[in-house]
Amino acid sequence: MANGGRPGGLRKLRGSIYMQNRRFVTTIIVCIICFVTVLLMFSPILYVREVVISGDYNVSHREITERIGVDFTTNLLFFSASSARESLMQNFYVADVNFRRDILGRRLYVDVQERRLAAYVQHGPGIFLYIDEEGRVLELRQYTSGTRPVVVGLNFTHFNLGEILDVPDATAFSVATQYAMHIYNHGLIDRVTYIDVSDTSNVRIVVGRIEFNVGSVSIAESRVRVIAGILPEMPAAGFIRGFVDLSVIRGQYFLEILT
Repeated sequence: MANGGRPGGLRKLRGSIYMQNRRFVTTIIVCIICFVTVLLMFSPILYVREVVISGDYNVSHREITERIGVDFTTNLLFFSASSARESLMQNFYVADVNFRRDILGRRLYVDVQERRLAAYVQHGPGIFLYIDEEGRVLELRQYTSGTRPVVVGLNFTHFNLGEILDVPDATAFSVATQYAMHIYNHGLIDRVTYIDVSDTSNVRIVVGRIEFNVGSVSIAESRVRVIAGILPEMPAAGFIRGFVDLSVIRGQYFLEILT
């Protein structure tokens, strides 16, 4: 019986030694991982060397880097894309943003997708809402930069930054946004001064001192295309006061001089 007990005791001893060795090896591996992690966290070899930004037109390069919290002491490996995205999206011009890390080159690529400023909407004396082609309010200012048309004829009582403008007259709002989009697409965004939707059956588009009656929103794109085509033939559009009736599409259009 005594001899029969030896193998069992030996196995227990060997098992105990094996477990101790295993714990020791595990401890060593954990220590190495912790050491490497700390080394990577504080080592300058993974610091951001360059931030490459694309798609930034309205949002400045400086604001982007400040909002995403990146400088030349930022460890690229531990950069939080989700936190940076959340911070950058607080600027309502930003529709989306994507990040890509180049670990070997120590570069952070930031691709910003912005909303396009399409028009201004006056809200009280000297107060203007900057809106995109969907009618989303991007910002509020006490002036315009003069590079977008001012939409008049929209009656509303309140608005929220970052949200679609709440206009009771849905038709007028739809007409304004559609014409703003076509004006942008036909390269007239910096020439049109006003879009008047006070009467949605007789929409007025003003270029300089020339007023175009474009009728309703039907075939809006065709009417804006006509304006883009005839403006080069009207070099005095900014000096003389006139009227062009485009409510009916026809072959010829006449400029009626107004006094």
